[in-house]
Amino acid sequence: MGSRQQWLTRLKNELSNSPLVSNVAFGFILMGLEKLVELEFECPCNPAWNGLFSSAFFIIPAVMAFALMMIIQGCRCDAWCRRTVSLSSFVPAVVWLILLFLDGQYFACAMTDWHGRFVIVDKAAPQKWCEPIQEESVTPQELMLRSQRLFVESQVIGIVLLIFICLGLVVYVVRESCKQEPETQDANVAEMTLYSSS
Repeated sequence: MGSRQQWLTRLKNELSNSPLVSNVAFGFILMGLEKLVELEFECPCNPAWNGLFSSAFFIIPAVMAFALMMIIQGCRCDAWCRRTVSLSSFVPAVVWLILLFLDGQYFACAMTDWHGRFVIVDKAAPQKWCEPIQEESVTPQELMLRSQRLFVESQVIGIVLLIFICLGLVVYVVRESCKQEPETQDANVAEMTLYSSS
């Protein structure tokens, strides 16, 4: 029992002290959550509700992820917290948005402007769309093509956000390694001075 408690304490300390560790852990949790949500997602296929319904899937979990990250990092009102909030606390929220955009069906649902029913396309990889239930001025095939374009647009947005996150991560890692290098050099100089004086 003691080793389990020790492990949990160490895990909590790592999550609190390292934004990178907590963001990676949160990323895996969000991936699992998105897969669960994907199974239950049903677009209303009603132009009046599509945007509002899909927006809830984008906004509510992103805000919750941001708030949980703030709690995990134990943010207090000081200079360190302001810097941390501006950077690492937003990462889980952005990861959530990336996952939804890469999936495509949430964005396609939000942008669907015709009445229909949410069905799976049999001819392609499992993809859901709002099949029209009434005669429109355009054919169902044209609406399906428009829906597939919306999927692609969504995935492009997701890839662009992913590129920004990757670039931010590279900048963060380079900046942290540059900070540690002078500290290591200062420690080596102090150590050499200590040995030479004795």
